[in-house]
Amino acid sequence: TAVGAGFALLLYMITVVSLPMLLDREVDYVSAMIASFQLVQANFVPMILWAGFIAVVTFLSLLPGFFGLFVTLPLLGHATWHLYDLLFQAGAEEAAENGAEALV
Repeated sequence: TAVGAGFALLLYMITVVSLPMLLDREVDYVSAMIASFQLVQANFVPMILWAGFIAVVTFLSLLPGFFGLFVTLPLLGHATWHLYDLLFQAGAEEAAENGAEALV
């Protein structure tokens, strides 16, 4: 169970904002995975809470014979897009204040 949880955490960390980044920016998939990993490391507690929320909502949407997924998956995808947007805006603002480069 612990090994499975570790793999799930690693997979979550490299994919949570990779897809929105690939759609939004002209980056390769390795750079998107690295940026996603760094974002989760920088915001670990809120991102783990987001992962728990995704798990609970997905489980609840499976209860009515998987039909809840028709509503849940588009909503989670839209929410993930906004999460990506907020994280990168905050990172860009913080980098501008410190005179450093943003993650990507």
